[in-house]
Amino acid sequence: MKIRNIFLTLAIVAGCLVVTAQTSADDARVRDRITQAVMKVYNDQLEKEPGDYNTRFARANQLFYNREYAQALADANEVLKQMPAKDRSLEFDTYLLKARIYDAQGNYTEEIEALRVAMGLNAKSMACVDMLAKVSLKVNDLDAAEHNFKTILRDTPMNYDAMYGLAQVEVLRNNYEKAITQVDKAVELFTAEPQVYINRSDILYKMNQYEAAAQDLITALSVGNNTSGAVRALASMSDLKYDAVMNALSKSIDIAPRVGTFYYLRSSLAIRHFHYAQAARELKNIIANDFYNDASIYADLATCQLELTQYDEALVNINKAIAIDDKNPDYYLTKACIERNSGQGNNYDAAIASIDKALAINSNYSDALMAKARVLIAQRKEADALKCINAIIDREPVNGQALLLRGWVNKYRLKNAVAAQKDFETILDLGNDIYSMRGFALHELGKDMDARDWAKQIIQDGILPGGYSYYVAAALYSNIGDVAMGDKGKAIECLRSALANGFGSLYELKVNEDPCVNLKIMRSYVEFNEILQQNEDCFKERR
Repeated sequence: MKIRNIFLTLAIVAGCLVVTAQTSADDARVRDRITQAVMKVYNDQLEKEPGDYNTRFARANQLFYNREYAQALADANEVLKQMPAKDRSLEFDTYLLKARIYDAQGNYTEEIEALRVAMGLNAKSMACVDMLAKVSLKVNDLDAAEHNFKTILRDTPMNYDAMYGLAQVEVLRNNYEKAITQVDKAVELFTAEPQVYINRSDILYKMNQYEAAAQDLITALSVGNNTSGAVRALASMSDLKYDAVMNALSKSIDIAPRVGTFYYLRSSLAIRHFHYAQAARELKNIIANDFYNDASIYADLATCQLELTQYDEALVNINKAIAIDDKNPDYYLTKACIERNSGQGNNYDAAIASIDKALAINSNYSDALMAKARVLIAQRKEADALKCINAIIDREPVNGQALLLRGWVNKYRLKNAVAAQKDFETILDLGNDIYSMRGFALHELGKDMDARDWAKQIIQDGILPGGYSYYVAAALYSNIGDVAMGDKGKAIECLRSALANGFGSLYELKVNEDPCVNLKIMRSYVEFNEILQQNEDCFKERR
């Protein structure tokens, strides 16, 4: 079962840990409507009075917020042409905005030039000095960075952000002792400020002291109220140094065994990395110790048990989650997958009934429509499946998974080669990342050499947590299946790498047959079960 939001954002509020999924599509649409309304006000005013430079400056800031950098820059330049020469304050603000735009674009040369002009207009601006210091770090001008950070400290001697900046300078010079002195000083001055621990963590990480870096992030969680930055940093660090982060959390549990937050963080990071057995252990500890009586705990445990094909236990826990919160559509989708596969399998009616409950909560929920389409395809009800897929694509024309599935149905079930080709070709315009489904579309279009290149690329671009990119590559290589081209060998190699990186979903490895990303073909390989047996620790609960 695919996890929609692989990269979790965790937030701890008032001592309680809350898991927040990525912003829903409905929330995004609300924000878009608000943004459009604001932009309409600016556009209407400027259409009436094109020389209204104050409104143009406001629109430039909004465009910057919208990440429409080219348009924001065009407006900023127009403001400089239209504004009266005497308005030095607005001129300064406009150059500062230009600097921010250039920074967002990665155009550091132009950013530095804009900041120098701004400094000429207001030499005492610490905002300019700060931006100059940070951009100097980005271009590796360490002397300039040091000068500007020291200027800030002369103005505000207890500025911990500037201390962190100097520490970064010293790390790049390999002066580790000086670097740690700066961040230690900040921690001593601001013991209740989470950011100083996050800053020191970054310096320790750059000094290859990974477990100590993780420990500082954990400490940041226990001070102050704004801890979301520490959680994000901990999650990001786990992607590269998983064992160090988990070891640091384990030591924290040894010191404070009744702090449920540490168990929850371990479980969430384990799920993030597809280490379902490890996550299940932590979630069971949370339940046994009654740290949190929250629906999400039972739902997460059910998800882990589903991924481990422990269907009976999973069903018990997802029912507990629904009993606590019957308004979360994802819980019904988890239940549907459990029901579909439990017992003798192929329990389609129960699965559809659960998916329909999710759709009753949100009739436009793409994940629910996709789940229903897959069950309908398994039942060979292609016309009904297409209705679900079309509903997704109507609202999300660039949904790669939906386009791939519709193309597959058209090609293999309805024998509509023209419609299938159109969907596969549309996918090629969606980008190259692992979520674009590009490699599978290329294969369906007969472009297997390009598909192989995509498989190599998703691995080279960065091994995702838990070996997921290797799993996807293994599925693609096995689908291509050309022995002469070595695709079977590549598929086996990628499977070994996925498991070596802890990919712990028995459901994906042994059960899932939904098109198009699956290992159905690989299960016939002599080596398949041998590889799973050699890596059976991936499916065992461990600390």
